[in-house]
Amino acid sequence: MNMTKKFAAAFAALALTAGAQATVVPFTTSTGELATDVTAEKTVTGGLTDDLSFVLTGYATLDGQNFYEDDFSLVVNGATLYVGTFDLGGGGADATYFNPSGATFTFGPGKTVNFLVPVSSDDGIYKIDFTYTSLSKASGHAGFQGLGDEGWGVSNVAAVPEPASVALLLAGLGMVGGLARRRAARQA
Repeated sequence: MNMTKKFAAAFAALALTAGAQATVVPFTTSTGELATDVTAEKTVTGGLTDDLSFVLTGYATLDGQNFYEDDFSLVVNGATLYVGTFDLGGGGADATYFNPSGATFTFGPGKTVNFLVPVSSDDGIYKIDFTYTSLSKASGHAGFQGLGDEGWGVSNVAAVPEPASVALLLAGLGMVGGLARRRAARQA
């Protein structure tokens, strides 16, 4: 019986730790930093396995796949997890070029794209690089059009625990509650 209590307490502590690690870190770029190729960097702490969520916002007229194309890249802990382009006001087609992690996205209100990207880390720390690149004239595109025409931002960056972590937390809390109920019944 004593071993069961120790196991339940350890299980509950593990569940609480896994659930408590996710944090929300707001992030936006400064339009003064915008150039032909821009990288904005953020570090987010989460669990060992999370879903990274963030909102990509287009200001002015970011273009999708066309002559004025701008490509968005997401790199987490040195690994490229997404490359694509979106029509956020400038025309063109939405296109995904590279998505090995199975990132999903939905279009939000205005010129926004809501991302959900499965990520994992050995230490629960995610170094995230967001990059927007205007395709060059040498590649047959228009190149960078300047701040009057192009702008972007990333906000609401968060490492969200996966459902398995939440289930582990609930199971641990359930076991602690059950033990407390048994203890109260024995004392009565």
